[in-house]
Amino acid sequence: MNKNKLVVIVLSLMFIGASVSAEEQALPKDAVAVVNEVAIPVKLLDQSIKLNVEQGKKETPELRKAVIDELIARELFAQESTKKQLDQSPEAKEQYAILKQSFLIELLTNDYLKKNLISDADVKAEYEKLQSNTHSLQQYNVSHIVVANEADAKDIIVKLNKGEAFDKLAKSKSIDPTKNQGGNIGWVLPTQIIPEIANSIVIMSKNMTAQMPIHSHLGWHVLKLVDIRPFKVPAYDEVKAQIRSELSQVKRLQLLNTLKQSAKIIQ
Repeated sequence: MNKNKLVVIVLSLMFIGASVSAEEQALPKDAVAVVNEVAIPVKLLDQSIKLNVEQGKKETPELRKAVIDELIARELFAQESTKKQLDQSPEAKEQYAILKQSFLIELLTNDYLKKNLISDADVKAEYEKLQSNTHSLQQYNVSHIVVANEADAKDIIVKLNKGEAFDKLAKSKSIDPTKNQGGNIGWVLPTQIIPEIANSIVIMSKNMTAQMPIHSHLGWHVLKLVDIRPFKVPAYDEVKAQIRSELSQVKRLQLLNTLKQSAKIIQ
């Protein structure tokens, strides 16, 4: 065979092989990658990028590549986990059942809320009700020092009466996270704090320290009422999202009560 013809044949075979290889490696429609014959859909990429953008990241080619790399990595990890049958252990099946249940609950509640929409008018009406119900309420700026026993609480009151600073004693003695703020809880309504404290502060005067410790499930409290002011409802735009969330919880409870009425429950 002529040497030139042999070269042509070899090159032709290489071209055919390359074409087949390229065809084999072509991505399926609506997929961004294929990992061991498992396609990663474009929709999953779009959702992931959307979440990143919502969290403040800018949509760029670099972000797109990073997300694709992460999706490939996740698929590789998932395949290897399945290959090792790690999903077949009793613990794994239990966790999967919990995740599945949570997902189904979310699907149901979202569907219910779509069919029982909370309108802007509903939110506005709830806000107006809040304004009406709280126009005469007082708001209290409260500090406390929490200790494990009554004797320690009484000892702190003695120290306060001798002139020691409340915030310093809170930082050194309190077992409550508010110790980092010198024991200050901040501005609260009586309904926002535990009843034992609420019942005490409403009869205290501004800048007064209680002379007897208060017991609750958290421990023994030494209370100080820093200040009092009339409660002012925040502007509508500041609280409308919170109100909508609370109304959603009410809707969820309505759904739950409906399901309970038609269910057979044995306890």
